Amino acid sequence: MALASLCLPVAAVLIWPRSWWALIVFVVWTAAVFAGLAVWQRKAHREHCDKLLAHAQLSTIRTLSHHRHDWMNELQIIYGYLKLNKLDKAVDVVDRIRAKMEQDSRISQLGCPELSSYLLSFRTICDTMRLEVEIEDGLILDKLPLEAEKLSQAMIGAINVIRFRASVTYAGENVLRIELARRDETLEAIMQYSGELAGADSIAEELELCLQGAGQLAQGLEPAENSPQARTMIIHFPLPA
Repeated sequence: MALASLCLPVAAVLIWPRSWWALIVFVVWTAAVFAGLAVWQRKAHREHCDKLLAHAQLSTIRTLSHHRHDWMNELQIIYGYLKLNKLDKAVDVVDRIRAKMEQDSRISQLGCPELSSYLLSFRTICDTMRLEVEIEDGLILDKLPLEAEKLSQAMIGAINVIRFRASVTYAGENVLRIELARRDETLEAIMQYSGELAGADSIAEELELCLQGAGQLAQGLEPAENSPQARTMIIHFPLPA
């Protein structure tokens, strides 16, 4: 509307081309319009940033809440074993907690904040599938000869393909296990899914679209011999020399 209002001073200049006041009105009007647009854009940008910040803060709070809930459950289990004097069982739980903390530490140190944040907060955005991640010790993506941001988007897209196809099941649990490790001249992502999966025939095509040339689907969606619901997908991300 502000830009459309410029038609008035432009029309005045065309009607009275030799009038100095028409030219002054045109210049002042144009300056006021663009000044107003600049103020509006700054305000819109500030509101957008505030929304992004609020969303990030809410996501952080939800993630911390879920972690706190998990730790409280583990502590209650340890407390129960200690009361029953089952020290070996309590030690097993402590070892499990330590292994989980080590994995969370590796995820947070991947060198790609977007992917790390997604993996650590996955449980807060998905209730139809459990995600387990195994990161090779010492693997840091931003130190590899590849575009970490492009890899991050491809991995998040691939996980979302499975996430949106995971069907609600009342017998067992849907689990996606991901192993990320360096293999010679490639970064290998092994995705093992166990559970109900809707529309499996078209998932390989969707995975290829998500990879966007960043990686190649070497093996995908082949049912395991021991379970028709268990499937393995292997993605190779080439590492230039």
